[in-house]
Amino acid sequence: MKTSIVLLLSLISQYSDVSCVEFIDCGSVDGKVTSIVVQDCGVSDDYCPLHIGKTASIDMKFTANVDSDKATVILTGIIPDIGAIEYLTEDGCSGKYNLKCPIKKGNQYEMKFEMQAPPVPADMTLSILVKLVDSNGKNMICQQFPAHVIR
Repeated sequence: MKTSIVLLLSLISQYSDVSCVEFIDCGSVDGKVTSIVVQDCGVSDDYCPLHIGKTASIDMKFTANVDSDKATVILTGIIPDIGAIEYLTEDGCSGKYNLKCPIKKGNQYEMKFEMQAPPVPADMTLSILVKLVDSNGKNMICQQFPAHVIR
């Protein structure tokens, strides 16, 4: 009986329409993301909740495809029918993001940081872009994910 229930649940989860947060590559040119984890963002969520005034931890692992003497972290919120709001641009090699420059081609890195919600006037669903721009001005990594800002 227990085996039948486990098998049934397994089949239901395998063939049901499961909704989950989708992380989309938005133009990673000089690197490849191998994993991304956003605090309080589960595989069964439609979006990642971001609370105004609180931070959400992000952990991104990637492999560099080029050497780079510097790296710039850029966070952008894309609001439907309004457009993009770039709300953070910082030196990725400052120590705040767990990165050490120079970045070397072929090496794996882990970028960790605390992200604030974008400054929006009300609760809303939007997309967040997380970019790491290399010394050539190209996206080493770029990941986009849906978020819901909660006031």
